[in-house]
Parts: sequence; structure tokens; C-alpha cells
Amino acid sequence: MSLFSKGERYVKNSLFRRLFLVITAALLITALILTGVMVILVRGERQSALENELRLQARDFAQLMRQSDSIIIWRDASLISGNIRDKLSELRNDYGADVWLLRQNGMLMSFGENTASVSTLSDQEAVAQIYRVLEGSEITVRGLFSQLGDSVVTIGVPWTDWSGQVQGAVLLHVSVHQMIADYSDILRYSGIGSLVAMVFGVALSYAIARRQSGPVKEIQQVVADFAGGNLASRARVHGHDDMAQLAQSINAMAEDLSKLEESRRSFVANVSHELRSPLTCIQGYCQGMLDGTILQSEHDKYLEIVLSESQRLTKLVNTLLDLSKYESGQRPLNKTAFDVNNLLLTVLFKFEQRIENKGIDVNIDFTDPQCFVRADADQITQVATNLVDNAVKFTPEGGKLTIHTHSAGKQAVVTVQDTGIGISAEDLPYIFDRFYKADKAHTSGMGTGLGLSIVKKILEQHGQDITCSSGPSGTSFTFTLEKAPSPEEARPAEPTQDRPPRE
Repeated sequence: MSLFSKGERYVKNSLFRRLFLVITAALLITALILTGVMVILVRGERQSALENELRLQARDFAQLMRQSDSIIIWRDASLISGNIRDKLSELRNDYGADVWLLRQNGMLMSFGENTASVSTLSDQEAVAQIYRVLEGSEITVRGLFSQLGDSVVTIGVPWTDWSGQVQGAVLLHVSVHQMIADYSDILRYSGIGSLVAMVFGVALSYAIARRQSGPVKEIQQVVADFAGGNLASRARVHGHDDMAQLAQSINAMAEDLSKLEESRRSFVANVSHELRSPLTCIQGYCQGMLDGTILQSEHDKYLEIVLSESQRLTKLVNTLLDLSKYESGQRPLNKTAFDVNNLLLTVLFKFEQRIENKGIDVNIDFTDPQCFVRADADQITQVATNLVDNAVKFTPEGGKLTIHTHSAGKQAVVTVQDTGIGISAEDLPYIFDRFYKADKAHTSGMGTGLGLSIVKKILEQHGQDITCSSGPSGTSFTFTLEKAPSPEEARPAEPTQDRPPRE
């Protein structure tokens, strides 16, 4: 097993394990938090309900006292009604509560298991709280009576007669432990629910981790294929999530790499061909002159051919160097303001002889007599030269060449149009690629396929663009340049001189 395969397996297993553990831990923490919050809320509700229930029990006892003859009770506690006895027994058995009765005069009656005793309230610290009950309020106080201790909660409600007059207070004493609501069933049910949720959560974590790590593994394999030179490998796209977008980006990168590799191979092949053709010619003629195959009288003729091929070879090398400089940004721009109409006319004069030889009709269509632009004049001259050279080359005898300029906002627009055979729709997207020739019938010496690439790079360096449209009636190249003010517009206004008034 290779080191790369081990690394792939480690990445896959590590990613799957991390995802699985993280998702499972998140589910576990979430379940624990939800269970804790639910227990706290339910316990609080049950605690509040228990306190309210005890308060209601105290109110019920006060109601029974209102229905009874309280005077008889205070004279002889053994004469209390059966309802009161049953209520006392219920409070003691169900809640572990003791009941005290307090009258307005301070007399205090406490009920035991089968007895009752009467005394006087002597705890001065409790008087203030009890006084609130005797005024008609209800209280819930812990450690109200020192003799009962701090672990006893006292619930006090007023005891009134039928007219609503407060006769005294019912004091219900309950241990703090009895006041704690039972929530063990909630813990049990919450634990069962959390366990079930965790089982499903672990299964879900496994599925999610596997679903997420699977595409990553596939993408990693595709990248490994790229590293091994297999640019035909592609990642499958599933859905529209981030992983799908990553897979699409990987595939797009693969397409670009494939085109780049194809372009590189084509570039090497074309350069080799363009260099080999003149070198072969030069070598053959030189060898022929040296070994006597070419007669002495014909040496001058073939030396001219050798010189021509050498010049073509030099031009090709210089063009390659220029293209390399444009692509690397090593050709700094020397922008100046100039009239592009005048520059185009100057370029046309260079092709005057070729134009006359083919009988081409030249149409100069300048919207404005002058069109000033701000650019590198030497580089724009090369752009115009390459475009006019192509137009003259592909325009048939008796054809027409049109050069048009006009202004569009802050840009000047230049169009070079010919009436040649046009460029096919299949070739049109690639005409600015290096060494690409739309006319596959070109033979050596008919062009290098670098002219339009240099044009594109120069205009891109200027921050401008060039487009091409073609059809059966010919081809049109249109590029833009930054407009510049004319010298008259750029000249500052002269100050007016005050003239003396005429007499």
C-alpha cells in the first residue's frame, strides 16, 4: 500500500470519526441540557403546586372553623366536630402537618395526635408576622417559631366568621422535607426519553457523518488523480449544498487545467513547427551550397531565401518574447494623449502597396475628424498593425476594408472590418489563443498565430477589451480606448484683460 493510500485512508477515517463524535457529543449535550431544563421547570411547577395545595388545605380548615362553634372548641377541645378531626388526621397523615389555632386575644391552641392544648402566644418575634394574618393576609414563612426550628415552614391564613370578621388565624406547620415535591418520576421518564433520543441520535450521527465524509473522500480521490496526471477525472455532484459547490469548483478547475494542458501541448507543437520550418529551409540551402548541389551562379538567389527565413525566424522569436513580456506585465505603459484617427491613417500607409496589389477598396469612416485617446501610442500602433494586417491578408481581391471610429461616453471605439470569408462559429471563441489559426490551410510563412494574442494582451493591460464578430460577409474587430480631451479642451482658459472704456 502506497503512502498516499495510507494518507487517504487516514483522512477518510479521521474525518468520519471527527464528524461522528462531534455530532454525537452535540446531541448528548443537547439532550442533557433539555432534560435538566425540563426537570427544573417541572420541579418548580410541582413545588409551587404543592405550596398552593397546602395553602388550600389551610383555607379548608379555616372554612371548617367558621362552620363550627368556636366558643365550644376553646372551652373543651374534645368537643370538636368530626369534620375537623378528620381534617386534622388528613393533614397529619398526608402532609405531616401540625395545626395551630390563634385567636385575636393571643390564645393559641395546638392539636396533637389525640389531644389539644391551649396556651398563650409568647414568641414576640412571630407577633409581627401573625399580626398580618389577623388583619386578613396570608403568609408563608420558614422558621417563624423558634421552638419549632428553622426546618419548619408555617402557612398562615385568616379564620373569619360568617360576617367576614377575622376571628383568628389557622397556622399550618409543615417540615421543609415535606414541602419538597417528588419529581423522581420526571427523572425516570426523562432518562428513558433521553436514552431513546440518543439511540436515534447516534444512528443519525452515523448517517450524517458518512454522508459528509463520502463526498470529501471522492473529491480527495479526484485531486489525487490530478496530482497523478489524470485530468479526465471528475467529482460527482450531489444536490446543491456546500459539498456540491466544492465538487463543481473542482470540476471547473479540472476543465481549466485540461484546457491549459491542451494549450501547452499545442503551444509546444506550434512553436516547434514554426521554428523547425525556417531552420530546415536554412539548413537545406546551406548544405546544398556547401556540397555543390546548388550551383555557384545560384548562390545569391538562395542566400536571399536564407536571409528571408532568418528574418522570419527572428521575427517569430521577437514576437514570442513580446508576448511573454505582455503576459508577465514586464512591458510598462507609457500613456500619452494622441489622435487615434491619425495613428490609424499612418498604419494604413504601411499597407498601401499590398492594398493596391489586391485592389482593396478602403473606407475611412471617422465620426469626428479627431478622436483623442490616452494610451501607449507604440503599443496601440502594434494593435492596429496586427488587425489591419489580418484584414488585408483575408480580404479577397476587389474586397473592401473599413476603419471606423466613434465616441461612446468616456471611451473611444475603433472598428476594423473586412469582407473576407469570415471565421466559423467553432473557431471564433479561440481566435485570441496563442498559435491558433482559424484558417487551417495556412502553411508555414503565412503567420504565426500570435498577432491576435498580442492584441488581446495589450488591450487588457490598458484595461480595455476587444470583441470579434464574423459571418459570411466578413469579419469585424472592435476595441475600446480611454478618451482624452483634445489639446484645445485641455488648454486652460486665458484670463480676459480689462479694456479701458471707449471715449
